[in-house]
Amino acid sequence: MKTDFIIVGQGLAGTLLAHELIKSGQSVQVIDSPNFQKASAVAAGLINPVVFRRLTKSWLIDDLFPKLEETYAELEALLVTKIYYPTKIRKVFGSGEADFWQKKSAENGLSSYLRITPDDSPYNRLKLEHGSGWVEKAGRVDLQSLLNGFREYLIQKECLHELNFDYSRLVIHSDRVDYGDLEAGKIIFCEGHRASQNPFFQQIQFKHTKGEVFRVQANNYNADFILNKAFFLMPVRNNEFRMGATYDWNNLNEITTSDAREELCEKLEQVFSGDYKITEHVAGIRPTTHDRRPILGLHPEFSQVGIFNGLGSKGCMLGPYFAKQFSDMLIDKSSLIHPEVRLSRYC
Repeated sequence: MKTDFIIVGQGLAGTLLAHELIKSGQSVQVIDSPNFQKASAVAAGLINPVVFRRLTKSWLIDDLFPKLEETYAELEALLVTKIYYPTKIRKVFGSGEADFWQKKSAENGLSSYLRITPDDSPYNRLKLEHGSGWVEKAGRVDLQSLLNGFREYLIQKECLHELNFDYSRLVIHSDRVDYGDLEAGKIIFCEGHRASQNPFFQQIQFKHTKGEVFRVQANNYNADFILNKAFFLMPVRNNEFRMGATYDWNNLNEITTSDAREELCEKLEQVFSGDYKITEHVAGIRPTTHDRRPILGLHPEFSQVGIFNGLGSKGCMLGPYFAKQFSDMLIDKSSLIHPEVRLSRYC
């Protein structure tokens, strides 16, 4: 079977790139293992345009935000399912933090994103001793609905191959690649943290992180905003929330731990006085790089082989913008990729 592109992996990166290529009239075949857990499948899908630690705008957010809104709206129409939920973030302040927000928001061009409410009245079961601030342009992406819906879309188009990819079976020619009965102009690897085992991209300095998140039931808490104070508590549906996330650079596995549970519960109870119950606890490995920037580009020796990876914990913000950039470059070789995400920084 001939196709323009083979995409290996149907996590967030593979899904978004496939969408952009198909939208541009390209033929795509996706290879994805049904046995591998994806970080995207357990991620909370948080959209936060602000770096709280320094109180600055997230990298490229003024460019990223319009594209993510456009892309998720397209996918909602295509898949006939709700994916993107604009939701404000309520940041619980510590001592002196309200003054810091007031100062920095004026300095760093954040006025369109932030709102400060220093004299908070008590809200439900929250402890707001020092007040709180609001991030107005924020939200969440329902990654389960996105990935499952797009998978069904690929199946209906007869574009999905559910199997484990075997690098030894890939044959590279001067003008194409062959894999089994597939013949394509290019193959693009979107494998998440498993790219560390990809023999074509051993030069990349990955720095993967393990993250653990929870599903929480809080029957007497009905907030319609995302709570944040060194963790997030994100509404999903009636009295149901996602809570996270931890960061572990040493134990790169998908095993849940009691340490992570204790860490997040302790943080929650510092600002929340209500009863809650943990109903789900999952772990995944975020595909991140040493400089926390995505990776996209074509292999320097084999121009038929490419990679789209490294979206990390901000993948729902970064993914749509860079999937579009990469798709444009793959179709129109004169189209440029942002210099900070180019594969050429490694090889």
